[in-house]
Amino acid sequence: CDGTNDCSDKSDEEQSVCLANGVSISTNACGNQYSCKGSSGICVVADWMCDDYQDCPQNDDEEQANCDAFEASYGTLTCGETATGDAYQYNEYPFTFTLPAGYAAVKMSTCLTDNQGPVYLYLRNDDYTVQVNGNYSEQCQCSGRYILSADTTDIVAGEEYTVSLYTEFTGTYAIKVDCDASSLAAITTSNVCTDSYTGGSSGYDYGSGYDYGSGYDPYDSNAYSGSSGYDTDSISNTPISLGCGVAETGTLAVGEALVFSWIQSGSVDVSLNGCASDFDTVFTVYVLDSVTSEPIYIADNDDDSSGQCSGTQSYLTVPYDPTFSGSTYVLVLTGYDGTSSGSYSVTLEC
Repeated sequence: CDGTNDCSDKSDEEQSVCLANGVSISTNACGNQYSCKGSSGICVVADWMCDDYQDCPQNDDEEQANCDAFEASYGTLTCGETATGDAYQYNEYPFTFTLPAGYAAVKMSTCLTDNQGPVYLYLRNDDYTVQVNGNYSEQCQCSGRYILSADTTDIVAGEEYTVSLYTEFTGTYAIKVDCDASSLAAITTSNVCTDSYTGGSSGYDYGSGYDYGSGYDPYDSNAYSGSSGYDTDSISNTPISLGCGVAETGTLAVGEALVFSWIQSGSVDVSLNGCASDFDTVFTVYVLDSVTSEPIYIADNDDDSSGQCSGTQSYLTVPYDPTFSGSTYVLVLTGYDGTSSGSYSVTLEC
């Protein structure tokens, strides 16, 4: 219901479906994104406007007049206020923010975002020489919602910045903005949430652990309760350590989930190779928060599309992220839909 067709039959944009799910209907073919000229139907997110890269067939996303006009539609974040609005799954919502003169710090919290999750915040200037991400160490009580902190070592008072809200849900967002004239430490933004996220198409389940897509929850003994209705306690809660270049092999039973782990070291990407497995595998990767040890979703893969595997096995590259240097990463191996099983092989390629 965001003006973009995601289903092959376009049913996600049908008026009856939108209204039945309590979602307002977008009147813009591109929702809150820029609509390229002509009849291309191509939509461009705010961060791709005037970034010296052509996204529209006529290159109109790089015309300054169009960028200025599009930016005029941004929301505004103001110290001492909370911005709220409707959000659609996998969308970006841009805002402008200026730290007033005489102020030294700002915290932007998404903890009050209602019912759904997760959400992310990102601040930048026009030429991307300033970039600040939501802080993983300042999580709300209902994980998956973060607090973005910045002071005068990051941004300049009086200058305008773009803040992007990224949502993985359809619901209502809230961004609470608190500023102080002295320091970040003086800002006591609450991390209390109105609720916790317990499901949805992105699959996060923060109440009992993680429940990604197919229903597996590697941190809950009640391991699987997916669409097939299968329910089992067969799961490994003791991670199998992965070493670079060493293939871990074994057998995965129907409905079982196995957990592997490794510690990120060095500043290189790593890949998880399951091509030698003889069944339809699903990989899901998390990183454990250094403070709470709660898993943070990173990526997943069902059928490899990179050309590494020849069948329905999984192959997944995990990009290096300095935020998680030295952290423990977790791979959850499952069979597709909880019914696929067989001999697995998992190799960590460093």
